[in-house]
Amino acid sequence: MKIEKNKIITLDYILMKDSGEVIESSKEDGSYEYIYGSGDMLPGVEKALLGLQKGDSIDILVPPEEGFGIRDENLIEEIEADQFPEGSEIEKGMEFDVEDEDGEGIITILEQKGNMVIVDSNHPLAGKTLKVTATVINIRDGELSEHEHHHDHGDCNHDNCAPDSCTCDH
Repeated sequence: MKIEKNKIITLDYILMKDSGEVIESSKEDGSYEYIYGSGDMLPGVEKALLGLQKGDSIDILVPPEEGFGIRDENLIEEIEADQFPEGSEIEKGMEFDVEDEDGEGIITILEQKGNMVIVDSNHPLAGKTLKVTATVINIRDGELSEHEHHHDHGDCNHDNCAPDSCTCDH
């Protein structure tokens, strides 16, 4: 079986900066399973995986435009400190998960000036060339419910799944 749209792919991988510094790895986080073509993988990695079979590997450089995007200086802004959770310590370099009308993201604290905080909404890896090594561990057809919920369910029995809101822990 070859990797193609809507197949469920299991990968062992290492994501690194182009310097070789490991960012994340399946050795630490476990194998990664996702639906090919669902938008849950870096575009450059998806391109490299297309057509591969179980046991095949990739070792690629992913440019920013095919990874986490190009840095956008317009995403650096000042916000009021009271917009952070009450009691939060705000220090340079801290990252916060946020959700807005565009979806989920990460903001990084650049500086605090009194009651104003300068934040960067670029992904921390935006503008970075990345190195990815990955091995295809498994390829399988997904069940209809997995495609409806846009993620794999592994061994889930789907008792808590509804077509528009899946509560599976995947």
